[in-house]
Amino acid sequence: MSSPLPEGIWSPEDLSELLADLHRYAEWLSTYQVKQRVAGQTVSMAPPPLSARAITCLQQLQEKQELTQAGVEALVDELQKFQSRALVINFTLAGPPSNGLKKRLILWCRQSIAPEILVSFQFNSTILGGMIVRYGSHIYDWSFRRQILAKRGSFAEILRNV
Repeated sequence: MSSPLPEGIWSPEDLSELLADLHRYAEWLSTYQVKQRVAGQTVSMAPPPLSARAITCLQQLQEKQELTQAGVEALVDELQKFQSRALVINFTLAGPPSNGLKKRLILWCRQSIAPEILVSFQFNSTILGGMIVRYGSHIYDWSFRRQILAKRGSFAEILRNV
């Protein structure tokens, strides 16, 4: 893989799930290879269930080299190093974002900030609308709640006039 980040991995949670799958597969492969050496023949042993992302990742690895325990462990190490230094941006919205909104925000972040940025989403109904963005040590609050609280006096006057 030219990029350490496999296709379809958008969030820190996606990356953690992929790493857990690859760890499970590496353990299975180790056990399988030991049993094969001890038996001296091919052993029938089903691999653990894996996510589609993990299967794709392993297929991409297999296209470059033979699928060995060392190769899978090297892939896991590379992804863990990426995870430790990855840029992460968090969007907090007033409600759960639609898939279309998620895709647009992820695409914008990857085009405007960094091609391998990880994007996470949360929702908090108390912000009433808008969004709060956390990136590194910066917090940008564009929520309606903040705007209402910032103009507390004028908001009460507007309500009295209604």
